Amino acid sequence: MKKAIFIFLFLFSSHIYPYKAVLYDGSRAQAWEKLIAKTLAGIVNRDSSRLYLLNVYETWNYSGTDENWAEIYRTRGNVTFDTLKSVSALIDRFRPFIKGGISYDANRYYSNFQYQNLQWQGEYAALLGGLTDRLPVTQTQALAFNLGLNDTVLVKDSFDNDPDIYVTGRLENTINPWNSSILSEEQKYLNIVSWGIKNLLPRCNPSKLYIREITDYTIQKKMFQVNLAGTDPYSAKFETLPDRRAEILEQILTYLHSKNPQTVFHIYGWMTPEPVIQWFAFFGASFHETLLSNMSWHSSFRVAQTEYKRASLVNPDTLRLSDKYYLLFIGTEGDAGNWNFGFQSGAWLSSDRGKVPVGWGWNLELMNECPFVASYYSETATANDGFISVTSPMGYAYPDLFPQEVWKTAVDSAAFLMNKFNVNNVYAYKHYANGAYTYSYRGKMLDNSFDFYRLGEYERAINAGLTFVFDPKLSTQTPYLNFGGLLFNHSDDGTFYGDVSSLGAAASRILNALKTKTKPCFMLAGYQRLRQDDFVGRTDPENADISVGRLLQLVNILKSDPTTGNNIEVVTPEKFSALLRKKLGMSGLDLSAAQMKEYKLLQNYPNPFNPTTMITFQIPKESMVELKVFDLLGREVLTLVREYKPAGRYSVSFDGSRLPSGMYVYRLKAGQYTYSRKMSLIK
Repeated sequence: MKKAIFIFLFLFSSHIYPYKAVLYDGSRAQAWEKLIAKTLAGIVNRDSSRLYLLNVYETWNYSGTDENWAEIYRTRGNVTFDTLKSVSALIDRFRPFIKGGISYDANRYYSNFQYQNLQWQGEYAALLGGLTDRLPVTQTQALAFNLGLNDTVLVKDSFDNDPDIYVTGRLENTINPWNSSILSEEQKYLNIVSWGIKNLLPRCNPSKLYIREITDYTIQKKMFQVNLAGTDPYSAKFETLPDRRAEILEQILTYLHSKNPQTVFHIYGWMTPEPVIQWFAFFGASFHETLLSNMSWHSSFRVAQTEYKRASLVNPDTLRLSDKYYLLFIGTEGDAGNWNFGFQSGAWLSSDRGKVPVGWGWNLELMNECPFVASYYSETATANDGFISVTSPMGYAYPDLFPQEVWKTAVDSAAFLMNKFNVNNVYAYKHYANGAYTYSYRGKMLDNSFDFYRLGEYERAINAGLTFVFDPKLSTQTPYLNFGGLLFNHSDDGTFYGDVSSLGAAASRILNALKTKTKPCFMLAGYQRLRQDDFVGRTDPENADISVGRLLQLVNILKSDPTTGNNIEVVTPEKFSALLRKKLGMSGLDLSAAQMKEYKLLQNYPNPFNPTTMITFQIPKESMVELKVFDLLGREVLTLVREYKPAGRYSVSFDGSRLPSGMYVYRLKAGQYTYSRKMSLIK
């Protein structure tokens, strides 16, 4: 059994008393009003959740995301919202946070692909406004809202002490090079992006980047943002990304890797062609699909620190392996397991949830950034709601492609996230690029198959119980132990985005496959897109889409089969993994003292952080433990631990909300062992 001991010294408010906040209803707002609202939310939500956005940025296929989260915050977070419906009232409410405006030309539009309509000067005004606490406005709007405009504004670096710089505060000014009449609209946008790389990127968050339409989270975290994509949003071919756009991305990625030479940095938003995300991994980047609003709210809403225990956790020692067909269905709140955060499809809200075992795919990095959301899912999960990490614990990332210099921190960070959220199984897949073969892109060799030995090494290092892969180079529905960690492959058998438009046909496909197997048998019967209950009557479902209710119907059809049905058991990922390991003669996952043969002080996570982070250490035997934090001058800031502790792994929360931004050192002393690491507090 896994042994995880957590110490939480700094508890956040549980919101016993009503938590008062503002809800801006943007249901009827125009695009320029929504841009102001997103920028303002990012500014005011930096240290506390103050502004919630309703229908300002809808998710891809579900219209109830904001409404449902607002109600959950009311009932579970004790939030009382004061609703505002006009931008004027919103600005007046938060005027003390606003230093003025950044003006732009509202008639400047650019498109990466057909149907996209990007107001590029408006987005850049929002980006610059986020760095200077100003709102994106036209000159007319600035007068109407009494927001001062300046020809130049001061941009400060709150991260790593680059010198302050004055830049234009009027993006529409004809003297700016991006407004040259001889340039095409695309050239104008790429010109301002190049200007931003030179002047703004060094003063933006060095560990985070946003790609595509700007959001409140982009503003909150002071990320650099670009809206670049391929010319065909549905193509997986690298050629659809024009060279100049790729060059700009490469320049940014190279810079961010230089700022994070030994750690993984994070990219948010969306990218097409999607396989380019493999290329990102070569720079030490993990990706997170976050085309949604209110992440600035979610990430700043403080809750009491807790252990994330859920009803679907199992004790392998008490499970009995029977002569059965064990089936698993994996789905998620959204398009894929890497695109998931909260109600992006509404499936979790199904009245049938809990009636059928499901493996819900989650992005653990986003869970770590938004603890209220993580607590909600963990606490409301039933015994049939299993959790699995997709595509890695660190997000949409490919650890087999990570550069060696970030490998250790990638392992430490992933292990921390898995331990924190009690999620020990992973679903890893690659999005096919240009066909099923190796492909060279901008000097990097990409492969639609994993480097299985490298992946196995990673999964073993993070102590993953089971890693599912979708790869045609391996036999389907087959476990593999020869690559290091335990891998289980499924491919070319209709179980990846399988057609479930006809439940009878889907059941026949699964039953026919089972009848060729010997019990006990393990089958990943479907990796599907889970959707809201009423999606059948909509025009947008695809063949791979299924609601929880229809999944229940499918399972009932399978179990009613006169030949096989009595021997079918549908299970969660937790149970699937534990029973498969029993069949293979593998022991359960164990972080007991017997396996901890050395002292370790891991890198804090997240790092950089604001304002809290977790410090994890392990000791192989009972020791006097002292864990302290110092500033760079060697002055003691805080003693986190000073006591005898038995052998084990421990995680301690450190709250830097009362400390200034900067580098700090944390030091562990245990027995004869002494080790220190640095961490960065960024506000």
